[in-house]
Amino acid sequence: MSNLISRAFDSLYQVFRGLSTVGGHTFKEPITEQYPDHAPNLPAEFRGRLALSVNPETGEHLCISCRQCERVCPDKCIEIVAHKSPETNKLELIDFKIDHGLCMFCGLCTEVCPTTCIINTNDFEMADYSRESLIYDIKKLTLSQEESAYYFDKKEIPIPKPKPAKAAPAAAGAAKPAADAIAKPAADAKTADTPAKPEAEAKPAEAAKPADEAKAEAKPAEPAKEEKAPEAPAEAKPPDDKPEG
Repeated sequence: MSNLISRAFDSLYQVFRGLSTVGGHTFKEPITEQYPDHAPNLPAEFRGRLALSVNPETGEHLCISCRQCERVCPDKCIEIVAHKSPETNKLELIDFKIDHGLCMFCGLCTEVCPTTCIINTNDFEMADYSRESLIYDIKKLTLSQEESAYYFDKKEIPIPKPKPAKAAPAAAGAAKPAADAIAKPAADAKTADTPAKPEAEAKPAEAAKPADEAKAEAKPAEPAKEEKAPEAPAEAKPPDDKPEG
């Protein structure tokens, strides 16, 4: 008899708990979100679709082709194609592929990235009709400048410094004559300190020579002296007819 009474009281207590829970939520506002009309407000640490960010200020790509994300990926779903530039002798990114069909969204690639290029976005709607369509290339992975600014602000990522500008070949060619022009006055100053050579001393004299000639030409010409006509030879006197005595 006592067991029946205790069971009855326990049942009434459980009913009272259920009704109190229902009564407590009766006057509360609903928390159910009308998805997909209203997207959920996901936290910054949510590991959704992987993407490549750009500099929010300059728009330049942040990937430096270090391949750290490719090496650390446990599923080997990242593939990077790069080549070494003959001008800068640095790696330049050509293509970046991620197979989201193999990715398990562990987030290891985002942790090892030195430039915070690869990040997890809030996009979780990735259903498609084929596995090939889940392979994203660099065009589908790269975010726009506005999207990158949104995630940099939400995840509180510091904005990276812009990459140094590459020296154009024309600019390098223009810089060479400028350097020669700077070096030329220095060479002239160096030669000015050295004693003058005899040839250098002879040059001013040669330069002064035309001046002396100009002065000589400026003087009035002296009247030409009349040359005396050569005297005619004395005529031979005819011999006297007188006999010698």
